[in-house]
Amino acid sequence: MPTVFYQGHDVVISDDVFAVWKPAPQVYDLEGLEDVHVEHNEIRPAMPVWLAVGVLVVAGATAGWALVGGPGAYVVTAVVIAVPPMAGRALRVFTPIMWSLRATYAGAEVTLFESANVFVFNRVRKGLFRALRANAASLDRLDRAGYGEAFRRLNQSL
Repeated sequence: MPTVFYQGHDVVISDDVFAVWKPAPQVYDLEGLEDVHVEHNEIRPAMPVWLAVGVLVVAGATAGWALVGGPGAYVVTAVVIAVPPMAGRALRVFTPIMWSLRATYAGAEVTLFESANVFVFNRVRKGLFRALRANAASLDRLDRAGYGEAFRRLNQSL
């Protein structure tokens, strides 16, 4: 009976396979996974977007300053100075970061798992690395017992 290292709604990791149900069902043999690594992609607006926002803020501040006189001009100046850093910080905080487990499988680069929830991602990552460690240990035991080559040939023939 295989040992299950992680079982969630869309991922099951055992000592011999990594199975993903979403977005499409895929089953990967742990022995075929190579170069397993973690990547994170921050989804940020492009530089032209920031440039356009800056131009609009300056144009709005200039128009507001021309229309408002006296103490209102100071309020407009304070808003122009304070809002861009706060907006930039808010965009940084609320922009999701996608974490992904990537590997090479049968010569092709594959994404094993991807999530914006860092807690679930870390559980899957730890489960995969424990499964890889257990798989490597069982293969070492088979090699020491002399059955490793026979099992490799049997797996290749199937």
